[in-house]
Amino acid sequence: KKMIKKVALFLIALLPLGAMAQNVKLGHVNSQEVISVMPELETIEKTLKELQDQWEKELLKMREEYNTKVKEFVDKQATMPETIKTARQSEIAEIEQRITTFNQTANADVVKKQQELVNPVLDKVKKAISDVATEGGYTYIFDISTQGVVFQAKTANDITPLVKKKLGVKDQPAAPAAK
Repeated sequence: KKMIKKVALFLIALLPLGAMAQNVKLGHVNSQEVISVMPELETIEKTLKELQDQWEKELLKMREEYNTKVKEFVDKQATMPETIKTARQSEIAEIEQRITTFNQTANADVVKKQQELVNPVLDKVKKAISDVATEGGYTYIFDISTQGVVFQAKTANDITPLVKKKLGVKDQPAAPAAK
């Protein structure tokens, strides 16, 4: 009798879990696919390209100055007094260091600008995913672009089209690869 009571108590304890499990609604989204069709991306890419081009022009000027100094040094080093030779070598080393520092600053600036421009788009997509999940009564949404799901049933609920609709974006053909 004790054994039957224990089994009965165990089964009664499991009932709420079983009932809850039936209410769980899972879905998935491909956030990278959604982000790739956001209209803001074109403007972001253009802005970043312009910024990179500005930095590149400045870097080109610095490299030209460097190349001129190196050529001048190589051409005249045989006839230079040792003190001038040492001074020119130091000058060339300083230019090399300025170019390195400038390059690091340029890269950091472009990354900072990219984050500044992309973060509002990411926030907008996250909000749309959250809105669609709440409206659809989903318990969990997995982002398949981050490979956070190891199994996906054919009957899984893909809310990617609903998120795109919520954002008012349409599928666009992928841009041809740059040559």
